[in-house]
Amino acid sequence: NAAHQITKGLFASVLAFGLLSNIGWTQEDHSKHKAHDHSQMTQEQFATLRAKVSAYNNMTDAQIVKSMSRMNNVGGMMSLAGVTGEVGILALSHGYDEKGNQIWRDTFKTVNSRYPVGYAMGMAMMGSAHIQQAIDGLEAAGAKKIIVIRAETGERNSLTYQWDYAFERRDESAYLDIPRIETDAKIIWTESHTAHPVVSDILLDNALTLSEDPRKEVVLVMGHGAMTDKDNEFDLAILEKHANHIKTRGGFAGVMYYNVQDDLPPKERAANVKRIRQMVQDKQAEGYDIIAVTNATTEGFVPFRLKMDVKKLNVRFYEKGVMQNPRFRDWIEEVVAKNDRRGFKKKFAAN
Repeated sequence: NAAHQITKGLFASVLAFGLLSNIGWTQEDHSKHKAHDHSQMTQEQFATLRAKVSAYNNMTDAQIVKSMSRMNNVGGMMSLAGVTGEVGILALSHGYDEKGNQIWRDTFKTVNSRYPVGYAMGMAMMGSAHIQQAIDGLEAAGAKKIIVIRAETGERNSLTYQWDYAFERRDESAYLDIPRIETDAKIIWTESHTAHPVVSDILLDNALTLSEDPRKEVVLVMGHGAMTDKDNEFDLAILEKHANHIKTRGGFAGVMYYNVQDDLPPKERAANVKRIRQMVQDKQAEGYDIIAVTNATTEGFVPFRLKMDVKKLNVRFYEKGVMQNPRFRDWIEEVVAKNDRRGFKKKFAAN
């Protein structure tokens, strides 16, 4: 539409003067926009969220508003100033604390001097402006093809479904219906790192970092997990493959795995934590030491919560995320190289 074209023109003008920085032109909190004002949510929206997000079922309207106000959406460009090209990269993530966000952005330095790279962090529960802003920036930098990299753990969960909705890959939103992304570029949707062998290698590296004698140790792989039973079963099957790799290559006495399903209502999440703690205690009773690793993307809130879930159990816990391992940058390079050589006839193409 006309407004969209004007916006793209403004971004092109900004680029022409070389004003785009390596951390993006904005880190605006879009929850402050009037259109995204949580205090103006309708009863229909509250009902929709309660129906789609089980953790909201027993929350008051005020509690839901408070929860959503913490989920800021931010977006922009993180490639070096003046970098242009017909192939661009859009990196998506859940978003973390300040330290985690910086770790996440720094990881893309492996490509941001050669490609226009945009980023969008946030759950997009009420809006997609941060994603659209990154897309517009990439097009202003000359991108006619955009490689979407979901640098976030999880292949099937509410966040990935919301992204799918935004890019017209799914008819139903996972949260609230949000504006669909408008672009003239071809969008190449790649797989996340979730099930990639590089994660198996990284988790093994992390476990060995804390290991003293693998023959006397059992590794626990902990995950955030999806909300629904079906999606969680899919995720656990992936964790099982990573666990088998750790057991085969690491020489450990055993490897366990489980998801806390972090977004479940408190009582259901607590039941998963109770099971994990029992798994740990059973192996300790057999005389084994426990090493815990997580498939979280960066260190921060999620690993901290997982560490607290096994507190006072004398578990050696690896707190860094998988993207903090140098091999993660190799994965980014691999994804970009693979998709830079491909031609797509459809505007929206699944990998």
